[in-house]
Amino acid sequence: MGKLSPVEFEILSHRIYSIMNEARQGVMRVSGSPVVCEAGECLFAAYTAEGYTSVTACGLMLHTVGSQGFVQKIIEEEKEFPGIHDGDMFYYNDPAVGGIHAADQAILMPLFYKGELYGWLGSLTHTPETGAIEPGGMPPSSRSLVHEGFRLQGVRIGINGKLVPSVVNTIKRSVRDPGYVMLDQHAKVAGLNIGKARMTEMVERYGIDTVKEVLQGMIDQSEELARAKLRELQDGTWRIVMHGDHDAVDYKHWKIQIAVTKKDDELILDFTGTSPENTGPINCMLPGLIGSCFVAIASQLFYEPMLNYGLMKPIKIIAPEGSMVNVGSLSPCCMCPPYPGCSVSTGLTELFAKMFYTRRKYHQDINSGWSTNMILPFFGGVNQYGISTGSMFFDCFAGGTGAGIDRDGVNTGAAEMNLESNVADVETNEMVNPMMYLWRREAKDSGGPGMYRGGAGLSYCQVAHNTPALVVGNIGQGSQVSTTPSMCGAYPACSTKTITARNINSFERFAKGEVPYTLEDVYNIFPDAVQEQPPQSPCAPHPDGSIWAVDGQVAGGGIGDPLDRDPELVKIDLEDGYISDRAALEIYCVVLDPKSNKVDYEATKAARRKAKEKRKTLATL
Repeated sequence: MGKLSPVEFEILSHRIYSIMNEARQGVMRVSGSPVVCEAGECLFAAYTAEGYTSVTACGLMLHTVGSQGFVQKIIEEEKEFPGIHDGDMFYYNDPAVGGIHAADQAILMPLFYKGELYGWLGSLTHTPETGAIEPGGMPPSSRSLVHEGFRLQGVRIGINGKLVPSVVNTIKRSVRDPGYVMLDQHAKVAGLNIGKARMTEMVERYGIDTVKEVLQGMIDQSEELARAKLRELQDGTWRIVMHGDHDAVDYKHWKIQIAVTKKDDELILDFTGTSPENTGPINCMLPGLIGSCFVAIASQLFYEPMLNYGLMKPIKIIAPEGSMVNVGSLSPCCMCPPYPGCSVSTGLTELFAKMFYTRRKYHQDINSGWSTNMILPFFGGVNQYGISTGSMFFDCFAGGTGAGIDRDGVNTGAAEMNLESNVADVETNEMVNPMMYLWRREAKDSGGPGMYRGGAGLSYCQVAHNTPALVVGNIGQGSQVSTTPSMCGAYPACSTKTITARNINSFERFAKGEVPYTLEDVYNIFPDAVQEQPPQSPCAPHPDGSIWAVDGQVAGGGIGDPLDRDPELVKIDLEDGYISDRAALEIYCVVLDPKSNKVDYEATKAARRKAKEKRKTLATL
């Protein structure tokens, strides 16, 4: 800690964190995008002068470490010529350098005091429009990185603290919705101005050497705490294989193979055996893989220290080149965060849980897999205000969390990649987008059944409203194979289902009282129009009144045999609508008295004995 006492270091480190959080809140309040201001898809970070992540204020942990690649690239390429100056702002959204995909757009600012560079600030938002071949920034039709929209690498978007008009115009003319996109850029600049002002106040009060010491000290402290925790856990190797059911080209299945080896205070994450690069965009570049690993590392393994580069120093990642988790610089990768990335995070979550079994002290930290079965509808066209638009719906951020060893998962709690995640209010989405909701609710039979079940996911239905032209598609996985596993005998989370009904007279039917409230209602009211969609569907015209619905997504994994679940908990889940009558009887084997509606314990014991006997016969087949 140098000259600082532990108490002084603690005070000043939390002061810097508070500055980062204030700046992040500034970004969220200036941005008009529901993805940023409602879902919290933004990061604000401070880096050392050398470009290492020191402290972050973010729910979006994907970019905590990956964003430092932007800073280090600036230092590498700009330091000598033309130089790095006070008031510069650099724009990056190249997934080969940092971030995850082209929708992750960052502005980086050097911190100077009396001519000396002492650190950096970074502000990143997910901006769901990149001018890609389909709207929304994550096109399933992508077959190359050049299909995924504009990419800028270290362009000076600001000089002397002011935005450069030519760079601003380049961005605006590259996208479908320049207003929204530029509002995100102005939001990032607002956050940077807040952060720079507060950091200058801190340097003037405590001195530049003290601030530099704290920035580096936070990394050192996180590394020290991470290594100490690893030393407490048993040495060994744990393995898992995660499966996906669609590569955005055809129904080709893929797998991500992970082996975690822990020895003393070091950890190796080995992805050898992972499927080769997909033709479509379900791939990750190396920064995307690192970010996806960090999600589980920071949220499950090392949740106590500051979120920074120090948590990665005890860790080595082995990712074979040409595999879908380490593709080339021009390979499509826009799907990295929700699909290969979430599978990596969920797989590591389960492996870390198995590591925790080696020490009773950490049993309360055991989590089954968080939600990975998800569908994200995207759209483009003309909104209800006559403005060209293109974006996505991020309802999937209300994901169910994994169960623990003595508790159910949290229903629609959060996305693991963003622990502070929220979903935009229905009214907010309807106000800014050309659509209305017919329903949005927690999905029945979605969480992984177990002694403790996974958190429930979402079901929702939307209808195109007051738009002269709209195209809608979706990206996703988990319709054929559940990508959210469970642990210790629990069943996986449910698979997803997506349907559309286009070119229909829905508003006339609504006026007659024929309003669908379930998927079955949609089938019954529009029997000839309903089409089931694969998880990756390119955009198609959806005229006014068209309907699309997603059911049974983003649910968490369970823990333990469903036949060991307390029958009273099954009854409560049934009454609360989290499970169906069929699941109660066939999966949990709980029998209710038809007259009193109370648990019939004798009949339940008999049903469970019969189910266990049937398992024995299946095991011999």
